[in-house]
Amino acid sequence: MDILMDFLEWAWPRHLNPISWYIRPLFFLPMAYFAWKRRPWLLTATIAAMLSSFFWFPEPEVVNDDMQQVLDMERDLFADPTWVTWASLAMIPASIGGLLAAFWKRSLGWGLAVINMIIVVKFLWVVANSGLAGAAATALPYVLALALMNGAVVAIARWKGLSLSLRGSKPRDHKETQEA
Repeated sequence: MDILMDFLEWAWPRHLNPISWYIRPLFFLPMAYFAWKRRPWLLTATIAAMLSSFFWFPEPEVVNDDMQQVLDMERDLFADPTWVTWASLAMIPASIGGLLAAFWKRSLGWGLAVINMIIVVKFLWVVANSGLAGAAATALPYVLALALMNGAVVAIARWKGLSLSLRGSKPRDHKETQEA
């Protein structure tokens, strides 16, 4: 237990590095790709990378006050967990499972819906638990992540001629698109 606590004491301040806040949502793109391609080992490696990414970067020399307030809120929730904390934690694998299922079933529409839902719900959760500091700390990373991921999925769908329907993604018939 001491080793785990020592590790957390070392790793937690690195979570304040803004780069980790911007990079973490971007793991949804390779996760979506590996689910689409049905590569479980690469999915597992990507999920492990995402979970470990909070301590990849050095502890920042200057700490953003809003980010500090958000991490203090998270630390407080973990220090004295309630049923809400446990329910919130359960949403993480459930939402990632939904993301993987959507892309595994080759539904770009559902995949986009789940990606957007994950990021919007996470933003709302942070704001509900840490107020304006949460909004200030997470708005830009989440808006950029939404723009990048939605743009990437839509661009790939158009490039590959895939439907963004919620029913699944089959290549569009080029005759239909030429007549329209």
